Amino acid sequence: MRFNLYIPLIILLILYGCGTPKTTLKEANPIESVELSNEDSRRFGRLYIDAAKEKILGNDDKAIEKYQSALHIDPTSAAAHYELGLLYSKIGNNDLAYQEFKTANQIDPNNFWYKISYATLLQSQGLIDESIEVFQDMVDQNPSKVELRYELAKLLLDQNKSGKSIEQLNAIEGEIGISQEISFLKQRIYLSENDVNAAAEEIEKLISAFPQELKYYALLSEIYMNNGKEKEALEVYERMRAINPENYTVQFALAQYYRKTSKKEEYLEAIQKAFANPKMSIDDKIKYILTFYQVNSSQQLKKAEGIMLCRKVAEAHPENAKAHALLADYLYFDNQREEAKLSYFNTIRLDSSRFPVWNQLLIILSETNDKKNLLAYGARALDLFPNQPNIYLIYGLGLLQDEQYQNAIKIFDLGKDLVLDNPALKSQLFSSMGDAHHELGNDLESDESYDKALEIDPNNVYVLNNYSYYLSLRKERLDLAKEMSLKSNTLAPNQSSFQDTYAWILFQMGNYEEANEWIDKALKSDANSGVLLEHKGDILYQLGMTDEAMDFWKKAKEAGGASDLIDKKIKEMKLFE
Repeated sequence: MRFNLYIPLIILLILYGCGTPKTTLKEANPIESVELSNEDSRRFGRLYIDAAKEKILGNDDKAIEKYQSALHIDPTSAAAHYELGLLYSKIGNNDLAYQEFKTANQIDPNNFWYKISYATLLQSQGLIDESIEVFQDMVDQNPSKVELRYELAKLLLDQNKSGKSIEQLNAIEGEIGISQEISFLKQRIYLSENDVNAAAEEIEKLISAFPQELKYYALLSEIYMNNGKEKEALEVYERMRAINPENYTVQFALAQYYRKTSKKEEYLEAIQKAFANPKMSIDDKIKYILTFYQVNSSQQLKKAEGIMLCRKVAEAHPENAKAHALLADYLYFDNQREEAKLSYFNTIRLDSSRFPVWNQLLIILSETNDKKNLLAYGARALDLFPNQPNIYLIYGLGLLQDEQYQNAIKIFDLGKDLVLDNPALKSQLFSSMGDAHHELGNDLESDESYDKALEIDPNNVYVLNNYSYYLSLRKERLDLAKEMSLKSNTLAPNQSSFQDTYAWILFQMGNYEEANEWIDKALKSDANSGVLLEHKGDILYQLGMTDEAMDFWKKAKEAGGASDLIDKKIKEMKLFE
């Protein structure tokens, strides 16, 4: 490293150690030329070398100081001004950079790099007119450098000087011929001026130069379609079809035409052909579907079309997880849960790294009561995403459903400690823990879990209902149970299970008349529940209406779901608790 650094330093010593000739300036240069002695030339050279060395080492402040000292000796050194400007620009002092670049250009107006740095800084500072002047000067000096003309064209366009911008772009074409970048920019300029024909002509030039490039035809047809020229657009589509009728670009472009002209059958045929082609980018397909077909659309026909296209994507890209995930989402929101489940299985088979997919799959497994897969996939999800509390809740509920109450409690307990900013989720984990303890007969632990759930979320209606119902079954703290149950019915009115709970609490408190009113409310919503029908019979029995009670007990037995005492009640025509 030391040897490599030494070489340029030797060169600089040679340049400055033998005396520096007087700098020649143009008459327009405001800085007066100076005559340096041999000693000043050597001092300048040493300072310049030291500054360059500090710059290489990354010591910007020291480098600036050295360049400034060098310029005190020779203020006409364009190179020193330029290097100082670069350093000021690097540290973000654009005002001083501007002054140094400007001075360097005044001293040496023919240096390309001085000008390009000066022009670029002017542009970044929003001094577009001044930047245009410098770029124009560079173009005049270097007419064959098309990159300068291109930058000038863009600057002119920013200043709404589209005519002059087009002139520069035409000059570039004169140098290099037809190019996509230039033609695209010109057509955008023409479209901004509502000159559709001129824009179309630019793309036709591209097509003439590259007659097999279908994307140019597609762009031309899009220009026509977006400007109400459907007839011209159709002619372009036919030209595309003649080149390659099975190309997905052709089919997709045709689909856009048919969609915009309301030709539904032709549209569906063309879009399906495009989407069935595996060469069309899956990302483009997904973007299109999500743009025109909402996942949660309420329009059934539109939703069916979206699902059909999702199937085409999955068929064309069977080994791409995104294709199956997209189909699964659309199926799920169309309530096709069993098919959605299979698509999520395929997604995970191909890519098991995405938590949202796992989360949605576990939700579906829970909703479809697929206990076996819920337990299997829930355990896998916990291994993959041990910090996601959602999984602990859903998997724990699967264990609860499978009557693995102790294991469920362990999972809920682990999950609750992972919740950071989701009170509802944390409350639900405590609530589910309470349910598991209840099933094990751990009344004290169950009540403690419910109390914690309500402490976090006092309006958790399910906790309010379950907790109050279990208290009523135990005939404990009935006043608290009544208060919680009434609150749940206020928060979520017309829920038959909540109304039944309140009726049963009133029953346990001996308030049979009001209990009868509430059980009737529950039966209006769910007239075939064996539990509700049995409760109705129990209430009627306490009201002295034995025959009517018998009728409801018999209905409860027929409906199914009644208690183990239902046969004994019917046989002996009396209430057993």
